[in-house]
Amino acid sequence: MKIQALLFVALAGLAGCSQEGTSVNQPKKNQGDHTEVLLVNSALVDCMGVSPMKCMQVRHSVQGQWEMFYSQIEGFNFEPGYRYRLKVKVTQAENVPADASSLRYTLVEQLEKKKV
Repeated sequence: MKIQALLFVALAGLAGCSQEGTSVNQPKKNQGDHTEVLLVNSALVDCMGVSPMKCMQVRHSVQGQWEMFYSQIEGFNFEPGYRYRLKVKVTQAENVPADASSLRYTLVEQLEKKKV
């Protein structure tokens, strides 16, 4: 039993570790406002909102799938040809139109900007 307990503690401690470049350390998300790290792809892509538009592609981890990002990130100036790692503040928006996101994203820090 002691060996199993020690193994559990050791594995639990390793769960938060990762190899360099294979993970994006996400802060804990609270019920309300929180921060998170987003990876932003190097080009805008066609997407469909209320009408055709261009969207950023984001992912939450290096291994994750690229997802369409229909919102804007306040304070962030996207430049094609670069991949970004951004720390953003996510806040719950109030009184939003039915076709808009209920989440508001604000740039906290540009952690990385890499030419691709």
